[in-house]
Amino acid sequence: MDNLQYLLDKYGLVLTLRQVAEVLSRKPDGLRQALVKKERWVIPLNESKRYIGNKLYFPVEIVAELLNGSDKRDSENDDSQHNDD
Repeated sequence: MDNLQYLLDKYGLVLTLRQVAEVLSRKPDGLRQALVKKERWVIPLNESKRYIGNKLYFPVEIVAELLNGSDKRDSENDDSQHNDD
């Protein structure tokens, strides 16, 4: 089972900040500070976060990508840099 399927089965389509912190083995306050400081590794989380009321949610796909060590934007940037036609 891959990370995405595992997260979907356990959490559903979105995760709260507390759940993301749990998945990443971080404390919620530490994750919150990283989001505020806009550390490089949380850029995909910051760009995809959504508020429903005053509750913060993150798409499961983005969290799975972090766990996999991949960022779709990196591969898109790599592709665009190699297309010098």
